[in-house]
Formats: sequence, C-alpha cells, structure tokens
Amino acid sequence: HEWAEALRGLPIEGPLPNRTVLVPRAGIAHVLRRELIRNAQQHALAGTRFVSPRIAAMEVLRGAGFEFQPGEEALRETRLAALFRSDLVLRHFPIDLLLSTPGWDDAFARTISDLEGAGLRPEDVEPGASPQLQDVLTLWRALDESAGCCWTTGRIYREASLVLEANSNAWSFPGAALVFVTSDLASVEARFLRAIPDLSV
Repeated sequence: HEWAEALRGLPIEGPLPNRTVLVPRAGIAHVLRRELIRNAQQHALAGTRFVSPRIAAMEVLRGAGFEFQPGEEALRETRLAALFRSDLVLRHFPIDLLLSTPGWDDAFARTISDLEGAGLRPEDVEPGASPQLQDVLTLWRALDESAGCCWTTGRIYREASLVLEANSNAWSFPGAALVFVTSDLASVEARFLRAIPDLSV
C-alpha cells in the first residue's frame, strides 16, 4: 500500500503523465497495478512505465552506443575452468590444486562477483596487493578478455553509472522516476540509482 501511494504521488510535468517506476521484479509491478486498481486509483497508471534497474541500466548503455550482451554470470565458472587449463601464470595458487580440488571455479567466480558488486574493476585495486589478490585480479582480467562483450550485471551497472555521472541527459526515460530500495541492494546498483536524475527513493 505504501509503495502504491508513493507511485500515486509522483509529480507529473506537462499535459500528459510520463513516469518511470523501477521495481526489483516484474511481480512487484503486477502487485502495484492491482493495488491501485483495487483502490480506484488506476488513473495513476496512465503514462507510468515499470522497469527493473538492470533493464534501465542496459537502456542507458545502449543509448550511449555500447555494444554488450548480459548474462556473463552464468558462464563464469565454465570460463574459469578453461582458464585453469590454459597457460595462465598465478603467483600464489598452484594450478594443480585448482584443477584437482573441486570448487575453486565457484570460489573465484563468487569473489570476483563480490568485487564487481562493490563497484570495483581490476584497475581499481591498489598496486602491491597480496599474492592471493593478485591471482584474483589476473583471473579477473583473463575472464574479461575471454568474455569480450558479454557482461555481468555488476559491470552493466558500473558502466551505466559512469555514463550518467558524465551526462545526466543519457537517462533513457523522461519524467519523474521512483525506485523502491530493498535490503539486498549492492553498492554498484546503488551508485547507478544515485546517478539517475529526478529520482525519488
């Protein structure tokens, strides 16, 4: 009910409503529509688009001319398993250990995803890091090279944030915007949301 009230209270500029509501999942958009209709406030739906933050970030990047494909998360462990069998040189972790003990591909994939979720890239890490972290960075760079234009959601958010921070006119959706922030928000997604102009949280 509170979310529906926030949606109803979004300002309207000009003769026709034009608003964007960023929702974590499509099911939430359905619940909000139903709540407004049940309370005879369906007029608030006119001109209101529902979109996930991830899709909004992708639209920003495509509007800015970036060429990429989402979905790298699903391929990362497979790419890591292939990298362990390549001629990649690591400083701390023995390749034999990575090949003979199950779970290393998952461990590295999770670690790199956590770093991306914090909004980092390999070049952001201070030089002189521990040998363990240097190996993570080596694998991360090799993953990026192998993935090419296939990006994770974390990278999509970060790149879209940089675009909007440089030019707020790159935001793809006119009118006021509303976002519902939940407790599982990653830092990189929060940075993207902060960069959106005319946003109500």
